[in-house]
Amino acid sequence: MLISHKHKFITIEIPKTGSRSLRESLIPLHILVDGRKTLKLGLQQHSSANQTRLTFKEVHMVAHGGFIPVWGEYFKYTVVRNPWQRYFSFFKYYKNICESYLRQDASIEWNACSIDQGKQCVELFENKDNQSVLKCIMSMHPSQDTYYCDGKGHVLMDHIAEFENLQKEFAHLCDRVGVVTPNLVHSNKSISSLDMQDIYNQELIDLVADREKHVIQLKGYDY
Repeated sequence: MLISHKHKFITIEIPKTGSRSLRESLIPLHILVDGRKTLKLGLQQHSSANQTRLTFKEVHMVAHGGFIPVWGEYFKYTVVRNPWQRYFSFFKYYKNICESYLRQDASIEWNACSIDQGKQCVELFENKDNQSVLKCIMSMHPSQDTYYCDGKGHVLMDHIAEFENLQKEFAHLCDRVGVVTPNLVHSNKSISSLDMQDIYNQELIDLVADREKHVIQLKGYDY
């Protein structure tokens, strides 16, 4: 997630919805809270809105002379994506890592973390067909509504942007919080010759429709 106390906004980062592009576009503006401070609060890059809200207060108060932000005063923003496309993006991402690890791609710094990830991706694809891999990927990642809703299904965001219109949605965020819109960095793209039709069968199409029904109804997405 990204937090700015100066401009009073929070972004909830749902994986595979352009989070890195937003992050790399906003970091140079020097308006964001240092990520190490959010880690001290127990928050991760992809913490949900519900988890994040627990670190804020509902009313003004000061504890031990420190600043505690008020949840209601911040503009809450997240990005969602066509769920069939999102799981397909996960598939391409993990497949790229798997293939890079197997050929020991020299352009990648193979530190302990990337080696572990490479091994996990090899294991994910090993002796499985594409449909089985995609089903595993679905089980590994929560539905998008778990990031922007509370435990009762109530939306906690002020604006739910669409990945498909990310440039326009990013400009809306910047305008809403009083930031001159920087160039949007396009980052973390997965390259693949595969099409969705190579991966999805009717069972998987229906599985996505069921587990992602909240965002599908919200944005009118379809396969």
